[in-house]
Formats: sequence, structure tokens, C-alpha cells
Amino acid sequence: MSCSGSTCSSCIEGYYPSGGDCSRCTYSGCMTCASSSSCDTCQTGVWGPTCNNACSAGCDGDMCNMMDGRCTCKAGYYGSNCDQRCSSNCVDNTCNVIDGSCSCTERHFGERCEQKCKNACQDCIDDFTCTVCPVGQYGLACSMICNCSGGPCDILTGTCDEESKCPSQCTTCSDSGVYMACLTGFYGPQCDQQCSRVCKDLGCYQNGTCYQCRAVNVYGVFCNFECSSLCPSFTCDRWTGQCHLKCGSLCETCDVSSGKCSKCREPIRYGDRCQNQCSFGCANLSCHHTSGECFTCSAGIYGAFCNRTCSSACSSSGCDMEFGKCHTCLSQNSYGDFCDKPCKDTCKHSQCDRNGECTSGCVTNRYGPRCEFMCSENCNANITGNRCDDQGRCLIGCSPGYTGDDCRQGKCSNTISACYQQKTFLL
Repeated sequence: MSCSGSTCSSCIEGYYPSGGDCSRCTYSGCMTCASSSSCDTCQTGVWGPTCNNACSAGCDGDMCNMMDGRCTCKAGYYGSNCDQRCSSNCVDNTCNVIDGSCSCTERHFGERCEQKCKNACQDCIDDFTCTVCPVGQYGLACSMICNCSGGPCDILTGTCDEESKCPSQCTTCSDSGVYMACLTGFYGPQCDQQCSRVCKDLGCYQNGTCYQCRAVNVYGVFCNFECSSLCPSFTCDRWTGQCHLKCGSLCETCDVSSGKCSKCREPIRYGDRCQNQCSFGCANLSCHHTSGECFTCSAGIYGAFCNRTCSSACSSSGCDMEFGKCHTCLSQNSYGDFCDKPCKDTCKHSQCDRNGECTSGCVTNRYGPRCEFMCSENCNANITGNRCDDQGRCLIGCSPGYTGDDCRQGKCSNTISACYQQKTFLL
């Protein structure tokens, strides 16, 4: 809060300047507001113009885009709002954050691992093709018996292979015994190495790198370094070990005194604390780090936040970002900024360009950029019926008593008004 005498010029969080004093924001979810009618920024966990909508339970750090509730998903969730859970049949309960697709646990298949293997398969890629058979069986449906005295054999040929038995820690492996997937807590080519106890839930990648650290005060790919005791709450960045200070993990750099981010760690975020996500309409999901306005829009979208759709009358080249004016029209029979005006029916085939000028010529006895003029009735008609060219000049001469390129001279009475009337273009 700052004041000049008894008049406030700025207020603390949750208040706004009003009549020389600071009034509380109307809506409890507001972090900052400029008036009583709406919020400028929301507190963590809520979104909307009045900050009264809760971010999805799947949003990482309980933070989501103030405008539409979209967010970065934490493990186990997917969708633009992270409101859908990954299938329980996904390995390590993780899936693609866009469509929910994932690697499947044993005996499951499908884009989201929602289907179960049939027949005798221990694992499969579809209803008919097994990838792992019970010991002593082989074939696409594991329906054939190995002739190996009860031992294992090649899944495709049935050839006996005493060395093909998977290590006990593998969920699946190749004929040479090399892992294809390890049980939780193990890693390595033979799945014979244990994940470090510093890994949360003993979960690690196949090179031993922890998915997440068990403790909050450690960092590094193997969670083997301690955060500095100078870091607030003894916590630091998971990968670099840098203290969070007031910046928060989403900031690359910030003003330590205020905590406001000057650069976000990810270009898809914006806001004082990088708590908001750029509109999904922004090209490359990239936007200004403070205002959230998109630099450019994805195809077919326009507006400062790329949240408006170009007219369906625009061609695939889309429309301009500021006003939504079509670059070109989808139909050759329309024109105008938004391609919402029909071409003149005096244009041949009713076809015109973006400015309404005819592109295929005029119908019979019409001329001009938009075929708005009519050939003189004093022109002789040719075999096609057209009397004049695209400049209004008669093609095969004038009717008796008339002269000039357009045959509008002659047969006038001596009165000026009569001559004028005969020279007037007929629309």
C-alpha cells in the first residue's frame, strides 16, 4: 500500500483504490482487482472473471488459466482442463496429457488401455495378436503348444529357447531376455537393478532416474543432492537446486521484492507469477508473459487472445488477427471483408474477387469492373448477343443514325436534355 497524505494510490492484495481509500475486492477469490465488478488476477486454485470457479483437481500446483480454466496436468490426469483421469491400466498411471493415450500394463491394449487381452495371451496388441504367451505356448493367439519338454519357445516359430525366460522382475521381454518393461521399483536391461529409495514410491525410469523425489528438500536426477539451508522452507528446484524464494517454480526470473515474474520458465505461461496458461488458440501456445495476448494465432482463429473463430466463409488461409477479416473467400460467389456479400448477378457465374469485381467476365450486354453498366441499345448485336466489349465499345458498329465507339452520338433532338438522356448509362 502507498499513500500520499490520507489518499491511497495503491493497495495491498485483495483491495483496490476507491475514492482515496482502499476497498476490499467484492469476490473472495480475487488476488487483485481494479474495481468492484471483476477481478484482474485470481488466487491459486480458482479462475473466471469473478474468480469463483475451482481449477480442476488434476491441475498441477492447483493453478489454471484465469480465462478458461485450462492448466498443466499433474501425473494421472489429462485434457485441456486436466479433468479426466488416466486409465488405471496405464503404466505408472501416466498418460498423454492431450488425449489420454498411454503404455499399457500387462494384458491390456488400446489407445487408452481400456481393452483386455483375450484367449491365453499374457499381453497383446489387439484382440487377435499376442505379444507374450504362457510358458510352453506360442502362436498369434498362444493356442499352440511348444515341443520343448514344458520349456519356453519362440512366440512366432515355436523354436525351443532355454535362454528366453524373462527375469522375474520383467513384465515382458524379448527372446534374448532383454527387458521390454520392468516391474515398479526395478530398472536396467535385465530389470535387475532397484530404483533408489530416495525416489517417491520407488518409481524410476529405465535409466534409474527418479520420477519424483521422496523428500521435498532434495534435488537432482537421482534426488541425491540436498537443497541449501538458505532456501526458504529448505525447498528448491527439483532439477537445478535453485532456491524458490518468492518467485515460485514457474518463474525463470522475478523481482524478489514483489515476487512478480519478469520471465516465465515456460513460454506457454503468463501472469505476475506465471500462474496462467496461454490460450490454446495462440500459435505454439506462446503469448506475452504479462498480458497473455498471443503473438500470432493458430489457423482459423483471431483476436488478441486468439479466442474467436474466423468466419466459415473465409478460405483455409484464415483471417487477420486484429479484426477477423478474411484473407480470401471460400466461395467465388462472395466478397467483402468477411466474405458475407454475394457477387453481382451481372457477373458471369456470379463470380467475383475479394473487392466484388467480376473475375469471369459479364453476362450478356453488361460491362465494367462489376458489370454495372449496360451496353448501348444503339450498338448492333453480334451472333452471341453481346453488343459491346468490356470497355462499353460496340463490337460490330452502330444502328443507323448513331456514331461513336459506344454508339451514343447522333439522332439527338436539338434540345440539350434529349441528348443527355440518350448518353446516360443504363444500370
